[in-house]
Amino acid sequence: MVATSNPLAVEAGLWALSEGGSAMDAALASDAVLGVVQPMSTGVGGDIFCIVDDGREVTGFNGSGAAPAAISTDDWHDRSPHTVTVPGVVDGWAQLSERYGRLGLARVLEPAMRLARDGFPLGAAASRTWRAESKRWSGSPPLPEEPSAGDRITNPDLADTLAAVAAGGRDAHYEGAFGKGVVGAVGHMTVDDLTGHRGEWVDPISTNYRGHEIVELPPNGQGAAVLVALNELDEKPLGPAGDPETVDRTMQAVRRGMETAYAQVADPRCSPVTPFWEARDTVYTAVVADGVCVSLISSVFMAFGSGIWAGGTFLQNRGLGFSLDVDHPNAAAGGKRPFHTIIPGLVRKDERAEVVFAVVGGPMQPQGQVQVLTHLFDHAMDVQEALDQPRAFWLGGDILALEPGLDLDALAARGWDPVTIAEDWFGVGQVIRIHDDGWLEGGSDPRHDGVAVGLLDT
Repeated sequence: MVATSNPLAVEAGLWALSEGGSAMDAALASDAVLGVVQPMSTGVGGDIFCIVDDGREVTGFNGSGAAPAAISTDDWHDRSPHTVTVPGVVDGWAQLSERYGRLGLARVLEPAMRLARDGFPLGAAASRTWRAESKRWSGSPPLPEEPSAGDRITNPDLADTLAAVAAGGRDAHYEGAFGKGVVGAVGHMTVDDLTGHRGEWVDPISTNYRGHEIVELPPNGQGAAVLVALNELDEKPLGPAGDPETVDRTMQAVRRGMETAYAQVADPRCSPVTPFWEARDTVYTAVVADGVCVSLISSVFMAFGSGIWAGGTFLQNRGLGFSLDVDHPNAAAGGKRPFHTIIPGLVRKDERAEVVFAVVGGPMQPQGQVQVLTHLFDHAMDVQEALDQPRAFWLGGDILALEPGLDLDALAARGWDPVTIAEDWFGVGQVIRIHDDGWLEGGSDPRHDGVAVGLLDT
């Protein structure tokens, strides 16, 4: 089964499986297509994280890039070239493919290359974000600024970039035309910054919630915020879903998890990070095939990232994740990775994978994860029902954004300052649940264009 936010990406993953590929081949094929059909969200100008449960071990991959050695915090804003960090996606694809793939990276990129070259129909939700956020572009990228749903979009520049990766791998990518394009577009980034990047394999972190092991990646990502919140909520049962007391308790715990993460999460290679998530005991693609579970997420951060175009993609602005407080563990520095939002998730029970999931959306990611998990394990919902539920979004202080269906007045009476915000701020989730008999149950968030589709085991 493959679940992600665009049907063409799901189809690419299923194609990879039908060609004899592994779950990782399917995830990489899907991720590459997402970079074509949702360039506002991801692409080879961004970063990648992954959790893999292959039935023998659970492994994490942190593919986030560091700030250039010559980083400057002058003119620090969301479209500043100074916020562009080294894009880790292609290195991540190469390492993940080498370790867990069967088809080879060149093969799994074929669907994405074809769609970029020949064109793809733009999804309805993707078109809304595209039209709203194309004002953030720097210069004039060769893409339409206000396409409608269903419009045919081509991206020959990206097709060329992907073809170079297929022919020459990660080194050709960072040393070749793409790398030179990034250096020319960013200025203070060098080829050495790009070629020196290597994503790293990491040991996941986890906690127990209602008898289930919740698995996240360690800092510099914000997955620990999920664990802090769940540790608090696990102290006593939750009430009915959507009840003001339940929402209040959940979001109080979420706030503490987020505040703790903002205070302490940093690049552990540069600043020691105390394991604050320990108590009593991170566009997204989920794939389950042949007993292997892949939870993979990639992103350019804000919509269209920095808005700076190179090699058919927008470059991420992950530098905004740094603190400008020189005494903060996450203070900006050359060669350092910033606080990162993208967090793949996994749930295990009785020493086996049970749920592969994530919710994308910047700071909404851990908040969405907590809410989806409580719907699954406190309220006994099926995976689609858990994704369909209205969500709350803690914005800071006592400010709480609410989707329709949650009681604004009752939460105001409990001390929150509820507000309404744009409907596309509440995250997009994908879930695959593996039942005890091996049956797969998938769900895809109604807030975007995605689907969850399985193949019959023939």
